[in-house]
Amino acid sequence: MINTVFLLGNHIQSLGLARQLRNYNIDVILFTDSKYSICRFSNTIKKTYFFKNEIDLLIKIKQNKSNLHNTLIFPTNDHMVGFLCVNYDELLKDFFIGIPHPDIVNIFADKRNTYRFAAEHNIPFPESHYPLSINDVEELSGKVNYPVIIKPAIMHVFYKTFSKKAFKCDSPSELIKEVKKIEKKFPVDQLIIQEFLDGGAKDLYSYATFSVNGKSIAALIANRPRQNPMNFGNSTTYAITSYIPEIKIQAEKILELTNYFGLAEVEFMYDKKSKQYKFLEINTRAWKWHSISEGLGFSFIGKMISYYNENDLSELKNFDKVTAWVERLTDIAVVIKELFKGNNILKETISSYKVSKVYAVWSSKDPLPFLCYIFLSPILYFKRH
Repeated sequence: MINTVFLLGNHIQSLGLARQLRNYNIDVILFTDSKYSICRFSNTIKKTYFFKNEIDLLIKIKQNKSNLHNTLIFPTNDHMVGFLCVNYDELLKDFFIGIPHPDIVNIFADKRNTYRFAAEHNIPFPESHYPLSINDVEELSGKVNYPVIIKPAIMHVFYKTFSKKAFKCDSPSELIKEVKKIEKKFPVDQLIIQEFLDGGAKDLYSYATFSVNGKSIAALIANRPRQNPMNFGNSTTYAITSYIPEIKIQAEKILELTNYFGLAEVEFMYDKKSKQYKFLEINTRAWKWHSISEGLGFSFIGKMISYYNENDLSELKNFDKVTAWVERLTDIAVVIKELFKGNNILKETISSYKVSKVYAVWSSKDPLPFLCYIFLSPILYFKRH
């Protein structure tokens, strides 16, 4: 019987999870490496532990283990997913672990594995190449159709290094030039050269789920028309529920093929050239806008708790009701940036705000994180850029 959750990570993902867990009478302990985490100011957090590195985190987790096997460890970012994979067998002796088995995580953590898996199972994905050296890039440069993007096989180290998720290239010379700059800080053999899908955020969709043994137990589909930044966004600022049968079919096929367990955000983008929804990646943990499910009457982490505590496999899927999620502060900043670029999205933004929605940070029952978010926003902005 789970009565405690250790949240590993920080910020909005953790805040949404902690607030949802309150409804299940779960004690939430936060482990974070950031004193600027707004989640630690929430009245839903019983205690916060700060860690310096992964060794320190492992020590603190072990020091706080219960005599009973009643604690779930759940990550909120890719770094913490990696930490759990490395320590999976050791931690599984004393805790429930809220991620798939590391063998499954590895398929989706390394995008080279992801796209090879997709190719093997006839799942549409963007044309991708995996160079081992700058010589491979030079050879590829005359063969690929432009524009292309340069992206990493594993994202979090790349983003920490460059503060960007991808580099767009419009010609062979630009591709070679960008890779040569990148290789000064990041290995070429961990890069992917991929076709550029030009739909932008408005064509970006996700199948969100909690799945058990490859079967989707709780699910919704959302369009993510605004993100920060709008091209190659690192974080969604506005999401709205949608229903695309093709996405449902492909996402559930992936989950079944991998016998998937846990929360997952299965990402797709519509490709106008092929008229297909192409598979991009899977986040094997909570994603930023997961709390949109509250507008549909359920929570993904709550469903996981119910599964563990009650063996509850009843389905909670809603592909009909329209509801939205917004991180208002950042979303307004994104809209202002787009207006300055000459992209008039004001009318559609105003229209989107009229939809029933869930707020990323604001809660009348738990107002302090919102106030801290406003106060800390300048610091958070400069830490990310």
